[in-house]
Amino acid sequence: MLKRSSKFASKYLPFDNFHIAEITGIGPDFLRGSARRLAKDREEIKHTTVLNHICKSLGFRGGFSGYKSQANEIQDFIEKQGLKHEGLYAPDVLDRPINIDLGKISDRCFQSSKACAARIFTGAGVDWFDLLTAALRLPDFVVVNQFTGKIIDQWSEIEHARGDAPAQWAVRHEEEILSYHVCMALNTLIGDHLVQFAANADVVKSSNVAKIYFPQTMTQEEIALERQKYLCAADILSGIITSIDQGWVEILPYSEKLIFLRDWTGSYDFICPHFRQATFDHNIHLPYLKNADVPKSDHSYHFKRWCYFKYEGWREMDEHAAEQEFYSQGGQARDYPGEEEILRAYLSAKGRYVAPSKTAPLTDGFKKVVFGNKCLAVSDLISINRFRYFMEHENELYAKYRPQPAEQDDWRQCNQLDDIGTAPASVTWYDASAFAAAVSKVKKLPVRLPTEEEWLAITMEFRGTLQADAEGFPSSNQCRIVEKGERSADHGFFGTRYNCGEEDIPWERTKDDIAFLRSIDFGEWLLPIGAVINSRHLGAMNIAPLHFDPDQGAPNPKECDASVRWENRVSAERDRMSPASTGAYKGMRIGFRLVYELE
Repeated sequence: MLKRSSKFASKYLPFDNFHIAEITGIGPDFLRGSARRLAKDREEIKHTTVLNHICKSLGFRGGFSGYKSQANEIQDFIEKQGLKHEGLYAPDVLDRPINIDLGKISDRCFQSSKACAARIFTGAGVDWFDLLTAALRLPDFVVVNQFTGKIIDQWSEIEHARGDAPAQWAVRHEEEILSYHVCMALNTLIGDHLVQFAANADVVKSSNVAKIYFPQTMTQEEIALERQKYLCAADILSGIITSIDQGWVEILPYSEKLIFLRDWTGSYDFICPHFRQATFDHNIHLPYLKNADVPKSDHSYHFKRWCYFKYEGWREMDEHAAEQEFYSQGGQARDYPGEEEILRAYLSAKGRYVAPSKTAPLTDGFKKVVFGNKCLAVSDLISINRFRYFMEHENELYAKYRPQPAEQDDWRQCNQLDDIGTAPASVTWYDASAFAAAVSKVKKLPVRLPTEEEWLAITMEFRGTLQADAEGFPSSNQCRIVEKGERSADHGFFGTRYNCGEEDIPWERTKDDIAFLRSIDFGEWLLPIGAVINSRHLGAMNIAPLHFDPDQGAPNPKECDASVRWENRVSAERDRMSPASTGAYKGMRIGFRLVYELE
């Protein structure tokens, strides 16, 4: 029995002033309800203004009155096109390699320069073994087990293979192969392998596109062979899905800004430009941080908000181009900071996204650091004494709602009264952010945590010591300063404490007189969330330093852009730690410092 959705898929329409309207239907009553239920931000907005904006977004001139004049025409269109049930057929299917949602279809139809397709394959209701079955109904297609070499050439035998892992079985056509994992890389509308055009359409089908990316360590010959493998697999996939009806939706344009989609069961939905598939959460850190405790200079939050309310473009294409740009510039998997950071860097470089920037003059407690075209004010590490005072006297509300173990490490267990009060506090990423927000309010400074790029620039001269460090790492314990503390009677949680005296804390200072505690079991929180860098080997705190491998040759460590196999360093943005941890579960301590941009 078919499992049908009871209503249209959720659609949210963003406004310029951060309001959001949920569009639940196409009828007059639905649109009135959408305007009435508007999720408002701070500014007030009239009901009629909202209603007119919704209608304009759907392509109707003359506001709501203009829409009402066409209401009967819309209903006639629905009946004429055989649109029977609200909501596309969308069963829960395991091992579904193709999953094209309404957002991707909308971008392809409205944001790309490509000709409008007649049908798009969404993969709804089609799992991997359904594709294998369809392949065997075609001439010259066989299904092969990639591990045993067993061949299936009768579609009735597929049912016996359904108990196996999908990755075991692949489709072979002549000398080419379509595997399960390759098929998942073809889950995109950037190319035309999931698209069909009308028979009378004057369209030249573009080349297929796979979402695969190649580091510069690969040769051009290797890249060409790998790319050819995926493109041939796309041809196989295109041939298979053409032979079936399930999983397709027909594209039925009503106007320039309103398109209906009809699936093989007669179920339907609609799309319009710039809608979003979920509402926007202005507080992305709940329950760990409330709005008042989120730094206003939080890069991640501002970019997410800009993408939701301001971004215009083909998101999938921009993400694809951003990935290509990252690897073409020498990026490696060990440096990969995440899809959002990659996209932000790409759009910033293209001038399409401008991050909000606030500056302030240098003030007490900060030192000036200049690198490149940037001028930063940098604090020393926040001490145990300073952090305890913050938690107990400056922000009692945060201390009261702050989640406790097991949701978040107990800050008291890592910052005990009898520990070294002048040494760096050990905190969670959320604690560091709340502290930054408090300093920002009191001192009127746009403070935040540093980025990895900034932190490495501030500590540039430390790279020259890595050659000597590599010889004693990781067998030597001379740089270890952390030991496990006492168990909490309330939570059963072990904290950490310093295992040396105050005079033995391994402080080092940069040429700009900024103090760093350099130890293999101490790190510092960075932006974005969860990024933490080790203060000794200058790589991700969460992973052994690959650039300390003594079996490989090393460039001259005295050069400012080189150290012990620096190119193999794992980025702190790539391998992150739990932002709700102080590092105690790994016998580590994680501190933090603040920065802001100078005028």
